[in-house]
Amino acid sequence: MPEPRKRSPRSPIRRCAACRRAAPKSELIRFARDPQTLQVLWDPEQKLPGRGAYLCPNPACFRLALKRHSLDRALKAKVEERVLREAQHATETPNPSP
Repeated sequence: MPEPRKRSPRSPIRRCAACRRAAPKSELIRFARDPQTLQVLWDPEQKLPGRGAYLCPNPACFRLALKRHSLDRALKAKVEERVLREAQHATETPNPSP
């Protein structure tokens, strides 16, 4: 009987919906579409259920995603500009140190 496949010690690789750059999941920002309401939410913890799509934390990728509607296509739902702006602002603002 064949041995079960072992998991890779590396983190999962995901692709930015705007620039198409592949990067480790932990380096990207996740947006999730709620399965019941079909509303798109920013997912800072990367744990919300539903269909997910990723963006680089780059301001250029946020602009490109807005212009090309790439997140809309990836999530198969309309993404409000407010959600993108909120995520962009949160990633640009450094966390205060205790």
